[in-house]
Amino acid sequence: MVIVGCLPFVTEEWQIYVLIFLMNVFNAFFSPTYRAIIPQIVDKSIYRQAIGLSAATYQLLGVLGPGLAGILAIWLGAREIFFVDAATFVIAGILLLSLPKSKLDVVPDEIEGKIKPTTWQDVLKGIKLLFSNQYVRFALFIEFVSAIAGALILVNTIVLVKGGLELTDKDYGIIMAAFAIGAMVAAFVSGAIDKSKSRRISLIIGALILGVAISFANYLDFSMLFIVWIIAGLGQSLAEIPSETLIGETVPVEEQGKVYGSHFAFSHLWWAFAYPLAGFLGTTYPNQSFLYGGIITLVLLVLVVIFLRPKKIKLKK
Repeated sequence: MVIVGCLPFVTEEWQIYVLIFLMNVFNAFFSPTYRAIIPQIVDKSIYRQAIGLSAATYQLLGVLGPGLAGILAIWLGAREIFFVDAATFVIAGILLLSLPKSKLDVVPDEIEGKIKPTTWQDVLKGIKLLFSNQYVRFALFIEFVSAIAGALILVNTIVLVKGGLELTDKDYGIIMAAFAIGAMVAAFVSGAIDKSKSRRISLIIGALILGVAISFANYLDFSMLFIVWIIAGLGQSLAEIPSETLIGETVPVEEQGKVYGSHFAFSHLWWAFAYPLAGFLGTTYPNQSFLYGGIITLVLLVLVVIFLRPKKIKLKK
């Protein structure tokens, strides 16, 4: 709330970098906590649907939020809407405090009273659990593949729409809304598409769809780009949602917070690599950036499938 409230007073470029950095620092406390709570308060039989609903809600708000912000910006002014945004955090805090504490006390009785490990021990254990679970590890590296394509979409779509197609900000908004709609639809149906323990089919198909879709983007008109970006959104959700579900289904409840935290850190590390790559491709090859990005995405997908795909474990007789 405080950070967003400071945005209207920004006068220098460096101030934006500092505020956005701090905003993501505090977001890093929220996201793993939120994801770790869902499997503890939702029955396991409907856990996939709960994750899908959560992701779909996020994508839906990603479509509605910018539109609402645009309306408020016209009505109140570009700087003033940040005060409205800050106020929504206060409202969210009040709603959280209003939840009955008894419903949120989900710590298993058997781990209460035990000696608590240090923060560093928790971090190391979370990393170990993340990479020792073959299903979660495979999903995490598929997310790396997805991040390469996703960063290209987020960074270079505006260059493609306004530079290559010579269209307006409104058209750019429509194209990005198409991407969000595709992701939202996939989030709703992801649990029904692949019911296997490993989610391998969903992960591979999602990354494949995403890589193929972006490869043609530099050669499409507005109408075709709109359709392809819906498909790309479908692919992105199919490639990313299974990680959350796999952690909730295969990691012990008392360890999930550590693993979600480690997953959040590494999945964001992928984006830290993907964004500069997208920027390099966009500035060096402005007319073929998506083609080269798509090739890189598909090559990485093949390597991940060959070397990291989950292997069937033979049970001893």
